[in-house]
Amino acid sequence: MLQIRPILSALKRHKSATLLMVLQIAITFAVVVNSISIIKQRLDLMNRETGLAESELIAFNINPFGENYDFEHNFKADIELLRNTPGVIDAAVTNMVPLSGSGSSSTVSATQEDADNDEDRGAGFFRGDSHILNTFGFKLASGRNFRASEVIYTQEFVEPKVVIITQSLANKLYPNSEALGNQIYFWGTNNATIIGIIDTLAGPWVNSSIFMDNLILPLITLSHFSRVVIRAEKPQISEIIGSVEKRLLYRNSNRVITNIRTLTEIKQSSYSDDYAMTKILWSVVVLLILITLLGIVGIVSFNVNQRIKQIGTRRALGARKIDIQRYFITENILITSIGLFVGTLIAISFSLYLAQTFNIPSIDWYYYPVGILVMLMVGIMAVWVPAQKASNVSPAVATQSI
Repeated sequence: MLQIRPILSALKRHKSATLLMVLQIAITFAVVVNSISIIKQRLDLMNRETGLAESELIAFNINPFGENYDFEHNFKADIELLRNTPGVIDAAVTNMVPLSGSGSSSTVSATQEDADNDEDRGAGFFRGDSHILNTFGFKLASGRNFRASEVIYTQEFVEPKVVIITQSLANKLYPNSEALGNQIYFWGTNNATIIGIIDTLAGPWVNSSIFMDNLILPLITLSHFSRVVIRAEKPQISEIIGSVEKRLLYRNSNRVITNIRTLTEIKQSSYSDDYAMTKILWSVVVLLILITLLGIVGIVSFNVNQRIKQIGTRRALGARKIDIQRYFITENILITSIGLFVGTLIAISFSLYLAQTFNIPSIDWYYYPVGILVMLMVGIMAVWVPAQKASNVSPAVATQSI
């Protein structure tokens, strides 16, 4: 019924056009499937749970200057001023801002023996007081927050006695036991007790393997550079951004307030390359599908024009319009199927190459059947108009073309 043998016979007489369609479909399928897989990976990366109240956070830098600047007094006074500002939920001085791309990291271990044997783990080191949890917007999964008496204001390193870590880091340090209440070692022989565990806390480096492996030390570093994070009610964010510098400088003008941004802006900046990549890849996907669609239309239209006599003869012998349409649609499905088979082999090879060369995860299996169905639909859409044109050829017109 589908007249496969006549179709194959006709394709043998048009090898160049057939090969061109097969290659076009194969390359389009391979590129589109890999591109969409990479887009999905980038979107998953950008949409990861951070544990932060992202839409409520504002960050900026404070750079004090002048002689006899009282760091501890001014930090405490600034934070008190900010916390009492209308619309501010909480505020904290810290050494680094999540998702910003800038911060501090080092290695940690569960025991001194692990540290001596280089069996340690990388981690991001946040510093702050007991308000940092509420300011960032995350909650403890277990344990407790810092007490005010445990927070240390220091210009030089002081060994902390307690620490809060993320669940991700806890799982790596203590895979077979409970991390809460145990020790964590860092900076040689220094160690602290784990008093709290956070479900999720994103670090500064969005593409780092230690993105979720972070800890918080109850330290406020008294230096000429510090970062402040404010958590504000959403309707008040614009007003607070516009007034925060004036408020702080009015209290003490001996500092410079810089880089006031929302965490949403910081996140967009850190993921700018990923955003650009997804846009470029989407453009490539759409452009390739359109080119393939137009290419199929052009080749099939050319084939129809070349077969006017054949179509007219079939019509004269009793072929209906639907038979002519079915013929060209079946022919296109056959060509598309061959192209998709070749394209699948190319896509798998390309995916393996990307995985080995650039450490990009391989394509999930379900992309292939979905991609095949989409390309078959594209092929049918592309051939529909030329097939309709072919079905309208009358026997009389075909006879006149002899």
